[in-house]
Amino acid sequence: MDGKVEVQFSLQAGRRTIDASARVPTGRVPLVQIIPVIHGIASALAQAGIEDVQEEGKTVSCRAGCGACCRQAVPVTEAEAQYLAALVESLPAAHQEEVRERFREAIGRVEAAGFGHKMRNLGDYGEDERFRICLDYFHLGVACPFLEDESCSIHPYRPAICREYSVTSPAALCANCNPDEIERVPIYARPTRALAGMLSEAEPADAFMLPHMNLIYALEWAEGHLPEEPRSTGPELLRRFLERLSNSVGANEPQAPAPRK
Repeated sequence: MDGKVEVQFSLQAGRRTIDASARVPTGRVPLVQIIPVIHGIASALAQAGIEDVQEEGKTVSCRAGCGACCRQAVPVTEAEAQYLAALVESLPAAHQEEVRERFREAIGRVEAAGFGHKMRNLGDYGEDERFRICLDYFHLGVACPFLEDESCSIHPYRPAICREYSVTSPAALCANCNPDEIERVPIYARPTRALAGMLSEAEPADAFMLPHMNLIYALEWAEGHLPEEPRSTGPELLRRFLERLSNSVGANEPQAPAPRK
């Protein structure tokens, strides 16, 4: 026995109903333990949106070798920071040091540009100011530390927010980072938003509210924070996530996933 139980649930994504199941620990575990399950849910929702736009005759522009969006500020949750830190720790020593050095260089560039404090504390600012800060970050051209040869080197393990972002507009528009021109694939709920605040009663208003941090600070943060004390079982954590997911739909996102009764 592996100490896990299979949980079945349904996700309503646009016109599609996704019947899914996941194996989660039966005992009390920290949230980081079910991050792979949550990432799988994010991918399933993203795929539903991709299939919808393909039925409309559109083509998704995103592919290996296009890192146009990989210089944006990438918000990750605390549990994902711990997950990414463990992933880096598992890399061969030489590759691990290369990745760690990219993290250090990214932080150094932001600090040298004079807005490191703002990037570390995005939740202290209003929506318009957060957008300006993140645009300044984008214009620095700081590549994600996991970007190698313009492709994601951890694609199967990438954060939920990366799974939520696909486009049908030309990649050049992503490179210019003009939201008014970019045509995004619909995402019918926001896993990142649902995941944020899982350790509290907070309901983050958008993708840049705390407890998110920019991905470049993930390793630094994880080094100073142990995983939270296990307070819930795997099935309970998944149930809470699905409940939050059902409340994470924006005005332009017509359907929400829901746990199966």
